[in-house]
Amino acid sequence: MMSGGRLLAAAAIGALATGCAFRGPVAAQLCANPDARLAALVESLETRRAKGCEGGDGVDCVRIRSEIERQMVICPGHVPTLMANAVIAYDERRPEVAQQLLDQILSPAGSHPDAAALRAQIAIDDGNLAFARRLLEQQIRLTPDHARLHETYGAALYLGGALPEAERELTAAGAFGAPRWRIAYHLGLIAEARARPDEAERFYAEALQANPAWAAAQSRLNALRLAPAP
Repeated sequence: MMSGGRLLAAAAIGALATGCAFRGPVAAQLCANPDARLAALVESLETRRAKGCEGGDGVDCVRIRSEIERQMVICPGHVPTLMANAVIAYDERRPEVAQQLLDQILSPAGSHPDAAALRAQIAIDDGNLAFARRLLEQQIRLTPDHARLHETYGAALYLGGALPEAERELTAAGAFGAPRWRIAYHLGLIAEARARPDEAERFYAEALQANPAWAAAQSRLNALRLAPAP
């Protein structure tokens, strides 16, 4: 699942927007300043999500998500709005909707690193590693210092059994700013695949030190500690 920071980042790529596809003066007025409106909506949604979207906040979450979705109709060419809706759809386990929106962003040739990283993640989830790798390789050539591209590429390589290459990509992702706790977790998976449980334990422990609530890392660390000695 996407973190709140990812959703906020999706709303912050206004500089990459293609602009609103205006369809007359009324549409132009409605689409005025879409970057600021989207940023405000996303910030409100994240504030309510932090409370769990329960009770009254649940109604607010639905309303704000509807407003973000409505902005796609008002400003159909606004890339950050498409990206924000794709992130929300993926978070809500509607990958087919997210995929459609991401393909719309990616259809013009060019650099679309955030959209490509999420689109590749959906392909990985579906087991389509070949597509994910092709897309990530293409986008890394265009934006070689994008941390999420390298991190997602590392995950695809790991799943394909290319462990040294996966480690290289994860190292690059860390150098370009990916959170160390995520990189440590991925490196733990690689260490496990190499039958190095002690090394894997250290990586998972490192990940948990930075993110104590991360259930996936805790689960793998527990399993390693309870495994019988060889």
